[in-house]
Amino acid sequence: MSNETWSVKGPLELNDGTWGELFSKCANLLYEINNLHPSKHEEKEELLNKLFGEIGEGTEVLLPFYCNIGSNIKIGKNAFINNNCNFLDTDTIEIGDYTLLGPGVNVICANHPVSTRERIRPIDDEIDDGKYTYIDEKGNYDDSIEYTFVNTKQPVKIGKRCWIGANTIILPGVTIGDNVVIGAGSIVTKDVPNNKIVAGSPARIIRDND
Repeated sequence: MSNETWSVKGPLELNDGTWGELFSKCANLLYEINNLHPSKHEEKEELLNKLFGEIGEGTEVLLPFYCNIGSNIKIGKNAFINNNCNFLDTDTIEIGDYTLLGPGVNVICANHPVSTRERIRPIDDEIDDGKYTYIDEKGNYDDSIEYTFVNTKQPVKIGKRCWIGANTIILPGVTIGDNVVIGAGSIVTKDVPNNKIVAGSPARIIRDND
């Protein structure tokens, strides 16, 4: 489902029953995973298979690891996820075979509207009728009304044989092709074609990856 056709008000783990259950299940599994003794290899593998939608043979996930839902994440075979990675997987995240993620990589599907009037809305749907009568001509909100924020989401896809450098941020809706290298600390705001090396904030193509 695209970012343009989906929006939910308020903290998902609190305000919506279905989403709340998904967040709770994920949080419980992550607690178990991130508190395992390093020697518990079989238990870790079993828990990761419960957490993720798919995880391929030979894929390694170093701990701690963080995500929102877990079941929206699909990882191919022989991939490597370094420690302290964080996936905001309110939409699907796909990672291809043999792809490496450095420590501290953030993959983000969750988003919010930029426009304040679209992002901050009355909780009461009867008041939130699309006419914005609660905002005056100077942009001031009626403080007698209780408000919340709006969430949106888009999927992220990372191809095969990629190397995503440490502390990279990949934003909602981005598709990264195969054989791509992302420089450490980059912010990836748009799609990256196959066989490219990109870096920077925002990330830009540096050269081809031969």
